[in-house]
Amino acid sequence: MEKVRLGKTGLMVSRIAMGCIPIQRLTENAAVELLHYAFDHGVNFYDTAHVYTDSEAKLGTAFSGHRREHVVIASKTMSTTYQTTVDQLDESLRRLKMDYIDIYQWHNPENGFENFQNERGPYQAMQDAQKAGKIRFLGVSQHNPARAKFAIDSGAFDTLQFPLSVLSSQAEIDLTFDCVKHDVGVIAMKAMCGGLLSDGRLPFLFLNQYRHIVPIWGLETIRELDQFLQLSQNPEPFTDAMQAEMEELRKELGDEFCRGCGYCLPCPVGITLPIAMRMASFHKRGMFHGSLFSQQRLEEMQRIDRCRHCGECVSRCPYHLDVPRLLKKQQAAYMMLHAENASSNARSSCDFRRC
Repeated sequence: MEKVRLGKTGLMVSRIAMGCIPIQRLTENAAVELLHYAFDHGVNFYDTAHVYTDSEAKLGTAFSGHRREHVVIASKTMSTTYQTTVDQLDESLRRLKMDYIDIYQWHNPENGFENFQNERGPYQAMQDAQKAGKIRFLGVSQHNPARAKFAIDSGAFDTLQFPLSVLSSQAEIDLTFDCVKHDVGVIAMKAMCGGLLSDGRLPFLFLNQYRHIVPIWGLETIRELDQFLQLSQNPEPFTDAMQAEMEELRKELGDEFCRGCGYCLPCPVGITLPIAMRMASFHKRGMFHGSLFSQQRLEEMQRIDRCRHCGECVSRCPYHLDVPRLLKKQQAAYMMLHAENASSNARSSCDFRRC
């Protein structure tokens, strides 16, 4: 497995890194099996967060003990205060069954971030934890390019985690070269476009062009991991044909696609925003298979009628999407697809009875 130096941390991490949101959906035994399989095939970098329910605990079961010194563990806090950061870090360490976390990241700080070095808050708690040996390196994750640039220029962080994928703009790619100038390690999240893509080939080969970027792939199965392992063993050049495919994807999704980050939640009326905002794309990409038109999905999309236009989701969206308008657009597309599916099923049933 190829490794890359992660900026000023000096850590040598595998260029296939594992994002550990999906292991929340696995049993502990299945999660540990997947994590050990990844480890045995050279993956040494694992990214989680305090808010990822039992993800940290599953990582702890897999890697505490003799494997600990051979892996790099990154976690995050979304705290906005000094004491909550301390409490969340200590809880993460207990879950992980570890004495320290290699990279502890301040997760998408927003309001007032520009003043973070001048007040007693999460950053100061992370600094104190670093002095106490609980953290080795300080990182930040950001969805906002301007705040990401501010974090890089501040010199306060060792790593930046930022959404990078085939849909990234040139300005967003250029941001990663600012990281190189400041020797800040670059960790790419949302490399599969927030789950809008299911085939890893194009996303992998696109990011593989940039040798300073370390993507974390959200993996739930050994089959998914095997695709990336095979791609890394025989990497293809990123061709003009792939560039054309990428441009078509960008045209299809435009600038108003939901990345599925979930920061818009919770919805006061219970709309499953990250799912509802992408339903038409899921259909086009053959995702959810038979469950796309289930009663549960239909009810989820009908729930959009309850939207009160309160604006809470809009204020929380890192990409400033007009969520209520896009929800209605997705609902209209889904209802048309649902009606077509029901009509097709009815015709098939009628033809079957005639036979």
